[in-house]
Amino acid sequence: MISIGRGRILVYRLFDVALEIDLARTEERVKAGTRRFKLSRYGYTKALEFANPPVALELAPFSSGYFGSETRVNVIAKAFDFGVLSIAFDIAIPPGTEMADLERVARELDSDETIDAKAREYVNGLMDSLGPAIVSPEIKEDFLEDYTVIYIEELGGGLKVREFLERYDPTRLLLYETRELSRFTREETLRHSFSYYPEDLIIVHVDNSLVIDPSGSFDLPDILEFANAQIFELRYYDRVIDSELKSIYKRISGSRGPSFLRLREYERLARRIMRTVTDITEVTEKVNNSLKVTEDVYYARIYRTFMAVLRSRDWETSIREKLQIITNTYSMIHDEISGRRAYVVELGILILIAIEMVLAFAF
Repeated sequence: MISIGRGRILVYRLFDVALEIDLARTEERVKAGTRRFKLSRYGYTKALEFANPPVALELAPFSSGYFGSETRVNVIAKAFDFGVLSIAFDIAIPPGTEMADLERVARELDSDETIDAKAREYVNGLMDSLGPAIVSPEIKEDFLEDYTVIYIEELGGGLKVREFLERYDPTRLLLYETRELSRFTREETLRHSFSYYPEDLIIVHVDNSLVIDPSGSFDLPDILEFANAQIFELRYYDRVIDSELKSIYKRISGSRGPSFLRLREYERLARRIMRTVTDITEVTEKVNNSLKVTEDVYYARIYRTFMAVLRSRDWETSIREKLQIITNTYSMIHDEISGRRAYVVELGILILIAIEMVLAFAF
């Protein structure tokens, strides 16, 4: 049987909590246990440049019985400048744990709703602690992202990665399945696999990832967490745009009364539309530019692949197209305003002419 010599499960919960988080003020307010996200000194880390690296904060740990006994769970939060707070639960895998038990615990964690509640408790506490560092605070209670990284530093019995893959199919672990899976499913699940040295491996998937890395470096989990935060924020603003479009269409279709009397209403709507476009464009550009890829090397390939797995291009395209619809709507309303202003001016001229004629005949 294959077992784990040393490892951990990293369970993430991401929340949109603000328009922006001032990371410098975050460091000032919570000085103890904070650090800026920084990759290791490997040569391939230079391929990724962070515009404003997130701040990591160590939070109070707790205990839980995920592996049948009391297990210490360390908690790390990360604050991203574009308004996201990430809570990571670091659950140690007891030495000697067999893969079947690891699969069982992974399935339990995936369906454990108490994790969401626990994460919210930490987020609420952080919101109070960070205070003015949170710009326009508002926790979107109905919108969160979950992700899991199964991180193995050492396989039991000194087993190597190649032997591990020959003797074990990671597909069931990644898909939380109990039955044997088809060849197609296995190939699709495992096709996003990377190795730099013979002893390391990462398999990225949409809901979770498997990392085998004897170095113990947190670079890969941190990169996956950062990518998740970016996509999470894009998804949120895609939803914001949907809500704005519904509101715009409702206000246009609900307008009543003579057209020239609705001029001010349309002017207010036009200003709101342009403010929406400006704000969302600014935020999405900030999210997209928060990490830049400068070279096509190991970490950069993993990051790009994972962003593709999370459908980053689809979300970016969706936002861009919806913003174009809003912009076109603004143009339509602007033309309507111009036409109505011309109508009001012409009506005023006709009224003045009529008054002059009446006065001329009267006197």
